[in-house]
Amino acid sequence: MSTMKRQRNSLLYPLPEPSPASTVVNAGHADYLPAERRLSVQAAGWITALAVLAALPLLFSSPFDVSLLTQICIAVTFAVAYNMLLGGTGLLSFGHALYFGLGAYATAHALNHFGSSIPLVLTPLVGWAVSVIAGAFFALFTVRSGTLTYAMITLAIGQLAFSVATVMTGWSGGDEGISLDPTRSNGWGIDFGSPVAIYLLIAGWTWLSTLLMFALTRAPLGQMMLATRDNPERVEFIGFSPALIRGMASALSAGFAGVAGALYALGFQVVTMDSLALSQSTAGLLHAFIGGYASFFGPVVGAALITVASMSLASLTHAWPLYVGACFVLVVMFMRKGLIYAPDSVAQYARSYYAKHGARKLAAHVLLLCSSGVLIAAGFVATIEMIGALSENMGMPVTLFKAFGLQIVADPHRSTHWIVAVFIFLCGCSGMLAFRDRSSLRP
Repeated sequence: MSTMKRQRNSLLYPLPEPSPASTVVNAGHADYLPAERRLSVQAAGWITALAVLAALPLLFSSPFDVSLLTQICIAVTFAVAYNMLLGGTGLLSFGHALYFGLGAYATAHALNHFGSSIPLVLTPLVGWAVSVIAGAFFALFTVRSGTLTYAMITLAIGQLAFSVATVMTGWSGGDEGISLDPTRSNGWGIDFGSPVAIYLLIAGWTWLSTLLMFALTRAPLGQMMLATRDNPERVEFIGFSPALIRGMASALSAGFAGVAGALYALGFQVVTMDSLALSQSTAGLLHAFIGGYASFFGPVVGAALITVASMSLASLTHAWPLYVGACFVLVVMFMRKGLIYAPDSVAQYARSYYAKHGARKLAAHVLLLCSSGVLIAAGFVATIEMIGALSENMGMPVTLFKAFGLQIVADPHRSTHWIVAVFIFLCGCSGMLAFRDRSSLRP
């Protein structure tokens, strides 16, 4: 009879020190886990980030800029919460909009009914509590299956919640949504009638939520989440329950998604059914993948860049979702680790090419790549904009570029403009093929 005993199934006990043989397995976790640094260095970094968030309205003070900064903070909070599940446990969720919407609606109803007794500074806790409870409930029957099954179940739950919201118009407000007025709540003597004050409140909660999720990656639970992602069989063998770990991760991720929903309600001061739509879940997925879901700070980069690009392109063209989708495809195909790893990858490639071919060929190589990319983008944009002009503006000419006294106009009724757009695109593709052939050469 074996006298060996299994370890206690509890996440409250610190993990044992890893053996030298286990460092190979733990190497796969190094990408997601932030680099080990002294506590004082980490604290200085987080304090600097908070100071930068507080100073941004002084540098970008226009109403558009303040609105953009507010939306970036909301997107960052949701993206990091989403990646806690995707990057931390490997579970792909298509139903995170449910927790985002629950947090938003719970905050709106709490302020409308109990606004005078609830401090506005603490209202995101309402969204956190409601979403944590919902996440823990749904985790009871979603995390026990495989990753693909989990994705399909969360998709069904999210779509079911959206359908219920369309029927329960007294709770969701229907197409008009639920409005709220932060100035009627208990502001602890702070005037929240200014967009800058609302931004500072949202930025503070974004900073705090991200800090807490960062700390979780260093806790035993965070490391067990990564172990469950990579080898759930071994985790179960040593006495831990993969389903319990995934359930706790799902509940915590849902809670922080609810905080993002509460910040959305405070920032826009109206909550509509769009907060429960599938597009909200795919936005978190998009931000995590483009920024780099294998890194903790990858979703921060992705959320900031995509939010800026979306708001900038939305004022220029109706086809902006197509361009964002094209960027997503390119990142998945050619930069699978995300944009946060792009500088390191480019630098490593440049050093390798320089060592083999020298500086002169490296410069020509980079010039070929950049010019080909510009030609592909120009031909693609010109073609899409002319197609859009035919379908929306009855074929009116489209201004593609206007700056420095130069104006480029594309007329969809002229065949030569179509030929030029396609020719430019094909020239860019030819350049990319030549770039690929040069990259495969050996010294």
